Amino acid sequence: MKNLFIFPFFTFLVFFNLNAQSTKGDITLAPQIGLNLSTYTSDASYGIRTSFAGGVIGEYYFSDRWSLRSGLLFDPMGAEDDFNNTDKLNYLSIPLQANWHFGKNRNWFLNFGPYAAFLLSANSELSDGQEIDVKDFVSKMDIGFGVGIGYKFDVSENLQLSIDYQGYGGFINVDDSNSVPFDITNARSSFNVGAIFKI
Repeated sequence: MKNLFIFPFFTFLVFFNLNAQSTKGDITLAPQIGLNLSTYTSDASYGIRTSFAGGVIGEYYFSDRWSLRSGLLFDPMGAEDDFNNTDKLNYLSIPLQANWHFGKNRNWFLNFGPYAAFLLSANSELSDGQEIDVKDFVSKMDIGFGVGIGYKFDVSENLQLSIDYQGYGGFINVDDSNSVPFDITNARSSFNVGAIFKI
């Protein structure tokens, strides 16, 4: 039964594996959705918060190998503590990254660079289900570094589909109130799918 679904999928990919390689001066826009797995990096241990993210990434190509990417991302972060309380921190993130395209048709890409993230909301969901607003106790901005790797499937000359993994580590103490005797910084991994449109 699985073969009934797998074979048409791979046939689609092979049939549409046209060369949509970008060149100098090309601009692309890529709406994407993804799964975020976030936690805190600190002297204490925290669990994972799982959430959905989305946004749009734009790229400008300096050559067929190098581009600059940026965009706007709804980026949920936060973590779960040992008492089943979950911090739900939602950010608007703006990456500024170099993107290296490699492989025979430049379908693979590796990106790296800084992020700036602006806090939209911050709630703590307690183990009993009650939610409290903690925005006044959380840093309003986060700055960090991200790195990612992905693959683009050529569909047509002006359209590609993409899958990628992105990792992010923050540099700023999330605990703006200094309520704990150590720094807490954001960390997250995301798995994304998107469509890349050449404009």
